[in-house]
Amino acid sequence: MNVNIVVDVLLIGAAVVWILARQVQVGRVKPRLLWLVPLLLAFFGIRSLPSSTWHVPVDLGLLAVSAVISIGLGIWRGQTIRVWRDADGTWWRQGSALTLVLWGALIVARGLLYGVAIGVGHREATNLGAILVTLALSFAAQNAVTALRMTAAPPLPGGQPAEPAAARSTVTSPRFAAHDQIGARRHERIHARRQERHERRETRSWG
Repeated sequence: MNVNIVVDVLLIGAAVVWILARQVQVGRVKPRLLWLVPLLLAFFGIRSLPSSTWHVPVDLGLLAVSAVISIGLGIWRGQTIRVWRDADGTWWRQGSALTLVLWGALIVARGLLYGVAIGVGHREATNLGAILVTLALSFAAQNAVTALRMTAAPPLPGGQPAEPAAARSTVTSPRFAAHDQIGARRHERIHARRQERHERRETRSWG
């Protein structure tokens, strides 16, 4: 087996594990990363594509199909991620079980496209560059939906935390329910530590 193929598989596998783990964890929404991550992925993906890709109709067709699937699943995933604000106005997000299912659907789709590309003799259209472009488009669509949901959220009434924006469609299981509870407790501890530091600063300023 070609060494480059092995390296690509290992890199892709590590990226998939990291992405899936991050998607279901409670994490702060960083607006800059909503557009920066897709931009960087697209930059390195386009650079990694062979120059011949842009001149071969079959390669362009495979990329176009991959783009449509990636964007569609990204928009859907964006609706399955819970987003909410705490009392400080900080935005948080956490994916659901359906979020993972949709990531799995994207992986399966990429595998099928890879099989088609091999069958028609156009492996270059599904190399690491094409995968990075696929991730860039999928993240861009997902993050665009997340940003729109944040923009459309009502203002905090009297400084009280907003309720979590539940996904339109969710798949629950005891395993993920327990994970959600752990994430909620972690968020409460973070907020309590912030409040404690704030009270200490106020006490020192009055002293």
